[in-house]
Amino acid sequence: MKKKTVQSAFYISLIALIGIWSSCEKEEPIPTVELTAKVELTGVTTGSKVDELTIRVKSNQTGVTKEFTAEANGETTMTLEEGVYNFEATGKISYSYTDYEGEEQTKTESIAGLIENLSVSSSMTNKTVAIQTHITVNSSGWVIKEIYSASTKTSVGNKNYTHVQFVEIYNNSGEKMYADGLAIGETQVTSATVPNYYADDIANYTFVQTLYSIPGNGTNYPVDPGKSILIAPYPINHKVEFDPADNKLLDLSIADFQWYDEHSLALQVPEVPDLIKHYSYSSTIWILTTQTNRGLVLFKTDNIADYVTNNIDQRKNNAGKDAIAVRLDNAKVLDAVYLGHPEKIKVKTIAPSLDLGFTYCSETFNGKSVRRKVSHVESDGRVVYQDTNNSTVDFIPDAEPQPKQFKVD
Repeated sequence: MKKKTVQSAFYISLIALIGIWSSCEKEEPIPTVELTAKVELTGVTTGSKVDELTIRVKSNQTGVTKEFTAEANGETTMTLEEGVYNFEATGKISYSYTDYEGEEQTKTESIAGLIENLSVSSSMTNKTVAIQTHITVNSSGWVIKEIYSASTKTSVGNKNYTHVQFVEIYNNSGEKMYADGLAIGETQVTSATVPNYYADDIANYTFVQTLYSIPGNGTNYPVDPGKSILIAPYPINHKVEFDPADNKLLDLSIADFQWYDEHSLALQVPEVPDLIKHYSYSSTIWILTTQTNRGLVLFKTDNIADYVTNNIDQRKNNAGKDAIAVRLDNAKVLDAVYLGHPEKIKVKTIAPSLDLGFTYCSETFNGKSVRRKVSHVESDGRVVYQDTNNSTVDFIPDAEPQPKQFKVD
């Protein structure tokens, strides 16, 4: 009896193995496609020398990234499984020029380019992927130093608390600059808006749902090199006003400007100048994206009031309802930061030429900010922040908020 039982178990195991083998045999392999990736240079001086050209290809399905080195002609071949991919190109260019004293100089700069959500299949008629690149430079003007939009929870009651939001704008140059007329806006769509109904236009324009600017006649608000402007909706010492024992709250009484909406939910602080409100989607108050999934831009133009009047964009959103935004010319955008969680990003809200990457907070109301990295410190002690137009490498995600603090991390 024991022998029969053993034999039966053996045959059952054998049949199961044959079944598994048969099912594996039936799985069709994913077809592969041979492509040529080509780096194209835009706005680059004729005769420039290109080095260290790297192309990174990330699968949207698996998350796996492959890295390829391009040849001197900017091309490389690769074999990929059918699927949807992001292509990112980086490198360096060197070129010669004559300075104002007539001396010949050589300059080296970084270049970068990005193509997102490209479908790769055997049926592609054009199997050359052309990646447009542009020069990325450390900004010598206004930069967004820090964004605290994720907000926090109160220690007492564990309540969501957005009143401590702020944005800090920094003079990254070596010269005194005037903040008069400098505007800040938040994108109309989120990084999860699919499809992005502005996709055909973001190469040239950024579409914002809010736009507020600093008042002044051009010389009212000077900002010295290495100094900043702090703007907040509730520019008070939140520790004192609400809970002195709550170390998650911040002292924002040091703010330079307030974005104020005339509404019962708002609190106007007379000692702090108001920003000029040009446009807002909200009928109550503007609350920055707590999910860190929109973009923020700095913008400046002559006569901003007339500009807004002449650049209201209205189109249908994905639900068929009217989407209204202010259309900002990318040529007038001084800085941009694209916010989006890496596991939830589906579209770009800002052109790659303004921000190739992204930054984020991992959770809402986690008491964290996104803060720009320090590039270097000048001999006079002035901090210079990194700005390569790629927030993935320029910013620290989930940072500790540091308003009006210029530390070397």
